[in-house]
Amino acid sequence: MTKDKSSPLTLSPADRSQQSRIRLPLPLVLGNADYRKREAELRRMDEILAVSGIESDFIAHEVQDVVAELKKKGRELTDRHRAHVQGFAAKSLRCSIARILANESHRDFSCHLAESALLQWFCRCDTLGVVRVPAKSTLQRMESEVPAEVLTRLNRLLLESATKVDEEGESTLDLRIPVDLSMIWLDSTCAKLDIHYPADWTLLRDATRSIMAAILVIRRHGLAHRMPDPQTFVAEMNRLAMAMSGASRRGRGPNKKPERKRVLRAMKRVVRKVQEHGRRYRDLLEKDWKDSDLTIAQARRIIDRIDRLLSRLPAAIKQAHDRIIGERVIPNEGKMLSLYEPHAKVYVRGKAGADAEFGLQLLLGESAEGLIVDCLLNETVANDTTLLVPAVERIRQAHGVQAATTVIGDRGFSSAANVATLAKLGVIDATLPRSPAQMKEFLKDGGNRDLHQRRAQTEARIGVFKENFLGDQLPTKGFENQKRFVAWAVLAHNLWVLARMERAEPALAKAS
Repeated sequence: MTKDKSSPLTLSPADRSQQSRIRLPLPLVLGNADYRKREAELRRMDEILAVSGIESDFIAHEVQDVVAELKKKGRELTDRHRAHVQGFAAKSLRCSIARILANESHRDFSCHLAESALLQWFCRCDTLGVVRVPAKSTLQRMESEVPAEVLTRLNRLLLESATKVDEEGESTLDLRIPVDLSMIWLDSTCAKLDIHYPADWTLLRDATRSIMAAILVIRRHGLAHRMPDPQTFVAEMNRLAMAMSGASRRGRGPNKKPERKRVLRAMKRVVRKVQEHGRRYRDLLEKDWKDSDLTIAQARRIIDRIDRLLSRLPAAIKQAHDRIIGERVIPNEGKMLSLYEPHAKVYVRGKAGADAEFGLQLLLGESAEGLIVDCLLNETVANDTTLLVPAVERIRQAHGVQAATTVIGDRGFSSAANVATLAKLGVIDATLPRSPAQMKEFLKDGGNRDLHQRRAQTEARIGVFKENFLGDQLPTKGFENQKRFVAWAVLAHNLWVLARMERAEPALAKAS
């Protein structure tokens, strides 16, 4: 009898390690082709999660973490606690993937999950009786507690499963054609951050609003220091911000520069007072937090928030002074674009509608099937030529020397040093030469021409990934959290691509 890989009786390692549970059947929905397509994709993703082993690997990692924590306390993991950890880990993995696929906020997805029987089935929330779905805070915690390195490993295991074949030469994931990682298309883009347009004086306005908001929280919880109403500082800064905007819209008139300088000097006077009040309230909270109704953790969080703002504010004041009053040019490397995302960079692309973007550099490596094989969120903006060889080395370290035997990129990746290094590594360099004469000669070869016609799909892949998985802006704060979110998005994207790939013909169909 021929083995049927699509049999629902086949249990994954994760299923075998957990206590079996009764699951409700999905309702039969007729007359909606889009729903049936969505259901088929989620069923296929459920199968891939089981067969590839990434779910069981994730569960094992979570159990190990809990065991290590309990060991520090001199306790052991009971069978009941182990079952709870395993169930929560499976639910965390599936909820995080489903939320990114839905491209919804934690709040909206929690409501969507409560409404959808299909999502409840996929996320393991379907139970007899009362249905319990994670709240928005729980969903956020499910994602944020997983290290980016774990997600990178899961994506590597997923890609390895997609390339493997069994003794009969058939794909272990039941794909018609196993995934081929020998050819990699590389391109870089800008992952935008959730910041407003970085005019210098807006940093002073942001600092005023945030410090006064922290002071209002401290006063509301029982600690007060003599000062004017905090809202008066916010109102004064808003008035000055409107005056600065009005001065900026006057074009190149003779009164533009003096007016902007006058308004900025007034802003600096307000900000100095805000700094003083913020520092006093910060010290008051640190000294007398027990007299408030705040916990030590809540008080420490407010203190840390004020400390971050106070430490970055002098640089923001100096930058605004140098550019508006001193009329000096500040290089992009030294610019502060946001008080809350200090690692944000100016990414000059020179493209229509996106001459300059503000965010982080994102490098993607794509396989011929559209899977993201390599992903790097760069904290600095580097030349593409310096990213090519490290990307090839990362791919080969993860997937072996049989991967990335051919690398394709635009002219930005081409350099004489890269040509020599790739030759030493035994990699075929199909990046487009910079010289017009060499490029013309290069494209005379039909194979090279086909590879670069295919490169247009990489541009589209980046658009799909940014629009449908990352969103218009990265929704998290802080570089480490953003790196983690990108790793989640890559894993969800690759599962989605594999679920849409053509499956092998059933054994009975082949026999007939």
